[in-house]
Amino acid sequence: MESKKDSSWKPQVQMYEMDYLSKIVKTSDDLNKHTYTAKQGSSFLVCERGKQRNIRSNPFSDRVIRRAFCDNVLIPKLRKYLIYDNGASLTGKGISFTRHRFEQHLHEYYRKYGTNEGYILLIDFSKYYDNIRHDKLKNAISKHIHDPEYLWLLDRILDNFKVDVSYLNDEQYSNCLNMRFDGEKQSRLPPKYLTGEKYMTKSLAIGDQVSQICSIFFPTPIDNYCKIVRSIRWYGRYMDDSYIISNDKQFLHEMLGKITQIASELGIFINHKKTKIIKINHLFTWLKLRYKLTETGHLVVKINPQTITRERRKLKKYRKMVDQGRIPLIDVQNSFKSWLGTYNKLLSYRSKSNMIALYNSLFKEY
Repeated sequence: MESKKDSSWKPQVQMYEMDYLSKIVKTSDDLNKHTYTAKQGSSFLVCERGKQRNIRSNPFSDRVIRRAFCDNVLIPKLRKYLIYDNGASLTGKGISFTRHRFEQHLHEYYRKYGTNEGYILLIDFSKYYDNIRHDKLKNAISKHIHDPEYLWLLDRILDNFKVDVSYLNDEQYSNCLNMRFDGEKQSRLPPKYLTGEKYMTKSLAIGDQVSQICSIFFPTPIDNYCKIVRSIRWYGRYMDDSYIISNDKQFLHEMLGKITQIASELGIFINHKKTKIIKINHLFTWLKLRYKLTETGHLVVKINPQTITRERRKLKKYRKMVDQGRIPLIDVQNSFKSWLGTYNKLLSYRSKSNMIALYNSLFKEY
């Protein structure tokens, strides 16, 4: 019932429900006899902010197993080892929680030092999902989950995420786990290069529930080092994005070096183009919003200009699609209301007014 939530209209879900008792019995037998093998499922590309992401869609029978495994084993066992300021994809948390904690940390900084003179270290991992090594992930999880049945099921699920790298020569293949892997580029290769001769036990699938909790848990050594070893109050993480606030720029450089070292031991890579140290009294971007701490301690929160540009272009394309009859106007209205509601409480009054004016001018004929 949990697995089919918001998906009961899909044909594969309805086909499963027609004979669900026998299917559940078969699934139970496969798990007990260790004959279960995760199906490959389907994958598709989604273009998000100019980036292509390869999304995995699992068959419904596999989703039932993974839902039960996550809700009853992985999340209850692993969540208690996560820091409080790790806010992604957990019940009671999410992007709103993380933004609230981030703003709280900035206010606490101002109350302690009485000034907006300070720095923030913004850290981003490069191709995070693609570079999570299965051996290191299983080793980390086995420290907290000891039941061999659960570990066997985890191994079967992770085996489903292995990547076909038959196009690599022997020297490259022997060192592939230590190399930065780009799944998006690999997905564009012609099928003739993916013969199934060589597989790399690395990468997790975006859109898979097991991948979500595993990717949240995997960088825990970095979280523990910052929060416990170095006692950094103003540290937080949302999936592969992290921040540290401090009044000492040299300390942030030191922390970046240590975090880079721990990430290297885990097999993940720091994105040095997006990782930077910025003054908190200058405008900077965190989780797609623009922040600035003023001299009086007021926190300015504005819409990212890139977000506005994308929405303006999207509305103009919607107008053409409505004229051609490709989409109904109600879908455009709901999309724009959703976008506007997301930023309703921010201080970008002029930007929101201009967007509303653009929308009205484009669709006034309707």
